[in-house]
Amino acid sequence: MALVNQSQRDASAIFSLGNHAQKAAAALPQTATQHLFVITGGRVLVRLLFGEVTTIIQNSDPAIKVTATPTVGTAVDIASTVDITSLEVGGLLVVEGDGTALVKGNAGCSFFAGGAHEFIAPTGYIDLISGASKTGATKWDLYWLPLDDGANVVSA
Repeated sequence: MALVNQSQRDASAIFSLGNHAQKAAAALPQTATQHLFVITGGRVLVRLLFGEVTTIIQNSDPAIKVTATPTVGTAVDIASTVDITSLEVGGLLVVEGDGTALVKGNAGCSFFAGGAHEFIAPTGYIDLISGASKTGATKWDLYWLPLDDGANVVSA
């Protein structure tokens, strides 16, 4: 018997992490940009952004990064490139939000500095950019709080 039901888990997540948006599993972009999330209506505070490998990553030099691409202004890397060669199913990719490399970890666990994963994102997209055409797939989760009235985040 579960200690808490799904509604209780959802409420707990909202109070501790914020609203949740999820990008379903998709193949890696092939030397291209893939929109993960779209932000509309104003700025948001991203509390946590991470991906999970759903199909093993090809074993030859695939590198990815995560970028905030605003509707107005210049794109900024919120997580610079990391080599994800042969990352296993269940492997995690955590965005610290300070422009340093994605933090990768095998399916067992992924470590990151506490609190270092928050950043402010404007209206526009959060993108996954691949520097090579390689096989593999990921899904992504984003927890966020609105900073402007009407701000919203959904899967792209």
